[in-house]
Amino acid sequence: MSELRPLCAATRRDAPECCEHCVFWQHRSRVVDPDVKERWAQGVERSFGHWGRLIEEGGRFRGFIQFGPSGAFPRARDLPAGPPSRDAALITCVFMAGDDLAGVCEHLVLEALADLKARRVAAVEVFGLTFSDDVPREARFEEHHTLFDRAFLERFGFRVVRSRGQVSLMRLSLGGLVPAMEPGLLARLTQPLRSLSVSSPMPAALREPS
Repeated sequence: MSELRPLCAATRRDAPECCEHCVFWQHRSRVVDPDVKERWAQGVERSFGHWGRLIEEGGRFRGFIQFGPSGAFPRARDLPAGPPSRDAALITCVFMAGDDLAGVCEHLVLEALADLKARRVAAVEVFGLTFSDDVPREARFEEHHTLFDRAFLERFGFRVVRSRGQVSLMRLSLGGLVPAMEPGLLARLTQPLRSLSVSSPMPAALREPS
């Protein structure tokens, strides 16, 4: 059986070692700093709550997704197509392991959107990358990435705020989450949950639009 848990100061140690002290998003110049990461994790947890979701299967790591208030991620102000909007939560990165990385990524994004919608966050933003047509689908879902496939985001209803080169800042209003999704997407996204044997049902926040 698989287990879905909040990503927070305590559970981040169950993520891959390279991610435990990573501060790529939390600092404008540093990449790894244990003290900065710990202070950030504790501070965001106090003001916002858990800042991601983590999946394990049989005690083995399958994936996690990180998100939080856009202001909590200073690096986002310097990325192409940034900065993110002040009223939005920002999905920053994912790390997946094992088989069906695309399915795990879809599951994690779906869980992130449901989590943020339940907190009454107005909108979610994320940085997308436009791949050339010759890049196969599986290559767009490598283990770790901070720029998501733009076509993948558009299937969820994300729309471009601004672009710079191949990078786009994408935005989704959570009030219209379900109607904005590509028809049939929710049904297809239940497959990763079944294959991962996750015991929790489809979040009600996504089944019933507000």
